[in-house]
Amino acid sequence: MTTNYKKSALWLALFASSSQAGETINLGNDATLNWKGTITYSAGMRLEEPDPVLAYNPKTGKGSVGDSNFDQYDMIGNGLYLLLEGHLRWDNFGFVASASTFYDHVYQNDKFSHDAQKYSGGYTRLLDFYGYTSFPYGEYGYADIRVGRHVVAWGEGLFFPSISLAQGPTDAIKASVPGTEVKEILLPEDQVSMQLEVTPELSLLAQWQFNWQETLVPEPGTFFSTSQAVGEGATCLTQPPGEPCVVASRGANIEPGKTDQWGIGTRYRVTDVSEVGLYYLNYSDRIPLVETQYSLVPGTPGKYNIIYFDDIKLYGLTYSTNVGIASIAAEVSYKDGAPVFVEGALFGNAVPLASRGEVLQTNLNTIVNFGRNAIAESVNLTAEIAYVDILDADKRNIAGIPPSLPNPESDKVYYDDHSLAVAATLILSYPSFSEGWGLSIPIGYTGQISGRTLTGGVGGEGDHRARVGAELTHNESNILLTLQYAGYFGNPDVGDPIKERPLSDRDNISFTAKYAF
Repeated sequence: MTTNYKKSALWLALFASSSQAGETINLGNDATLNWKGTITYSAGMRLEEPDPVLAYNPKTGKGSVGDSNFDQYDMIGNGLYLLLEGHLRWDNFGFVASASTFYDHVYQNDKFSHDAQKYSGGYTRLLDFYGYTSFPYGEYGYADIRVGRHVVAWGEGLFFPSISLAQGPTDAIKASVPGTEVKEILLPEDQVSMQLEVTPELSLLAQWQFNWQETLVPEPGTFFSTSQAVGEGATCLTQPPGEPCVVASRGANIEPGKTDQWGIGTRYRVTDVSEVGLYYLNYSDRIPLVETQYSLVPGTPGKYNIIYFDDIKLYGLTYSTNVGIASIAAEVSYKDGAPVFVEGALFGNAVPLASRGEVLQTNLNTIVNFGRNAIAESVNLTAEIAYVDILDADKRNIAGIPPSLPNPESDKVYYDDHSLAVAATLILSYPSFSEGWGLSIPIGYTGQISGRTLTGGVGGEGDHRARVGAELTHNESNILLTLQYAGYFGNPDVGDPIKERPLSDRDNISFTAKYAF
């Protein structure tokens, strides 16, 4: 849900100033209202020149206009963000609401489309908006029921989620903004959910969604966009918004129904530190896929649609335990009818065609608290490895040119039939760094070790990304200051579907100042 930026920003500011920041308000009759806010300033700068291989070339219609829009040392973000959260409680009932607003000066520029100016430049939206009731029953039982717009996330995936990725939309635009709260990345969905503790060991889970929202991807022309075809404001398959379409113009989206998503699950505590989970989901995918109908008439553009697959069935198994100082978890998911790309043809060149397939994903992760040592007062490691295997792909008619081909159907996977990716974050903490201030040094790495699939990885094979930062936290005033470098490594390898790395020239540095009240 989005609204006019200026009016809503004013309303949020008035709400924030109407009572003492963060205090609990007693409404009488045992009813209370708790609220909090977070205001963030985020600025970023590009460190590399655009790679001519990746930047948009108007003569050929190839490349990313998002790359060519930013020169070396250009600001890629310069914005102010506000998140407000409220929680009303009475007896066994409650109501939760949250909303956010922001303004980014970089994208308030006429060289960007109207949609880019809105979704990357500034708007207000409602996030959580749900009621709940929690109550005990019987000797051991406890029930939690929620109705409205909220997040439900099952499974054990961390960096490469599979089960939870199927349960709601994400905001890939905000995910690229340093300092963004998780609440603004994992977006809520309109649904009814239940968690029922039958015994101290056994829990039952259920959800039914009565709305469907797509995942938000960067709009054409923004810094992290890699395609002119997808994202709000996209109008042409290869040309940026505002230019005449040459290959194909955009038609209407093909979206799933609103009420066909539901799931059930169970978790069982085997020991005091070990738990297993079983899950089933019937869901609609939220990742935009391009379906193109090419024109056979020279000089006449074809048409493409953004499609989202529905009626996908997911079966999931999870396990978690503690071993010494480490928490270890595993997640295995099997998806039937999940989107995959098979290989079509266009004038002898391979092109991707959206199809359905059977996909198996296995995740193994750990969180280790090393405690105090010679390096730092506290050392924490979070790491995950994810393997994706495409077991089968449905055949598609090759909608290429020329139409009369000896093999009119294809089930050959366009990228690769497997993917192996790893990610890790190491945090060195110094709580007593100086008087009143604590210091943390987060070091992160993500790599596509082998293969490439639609999900479960970070890009083309050999795509390596790293980030290192310094975070200063004031121990009394809830102020967090962060300086971070993000690097993207590897050659572009444009033209190789498995190894293509469209972000390899996007190195940047960012500064974030955050205040919680």
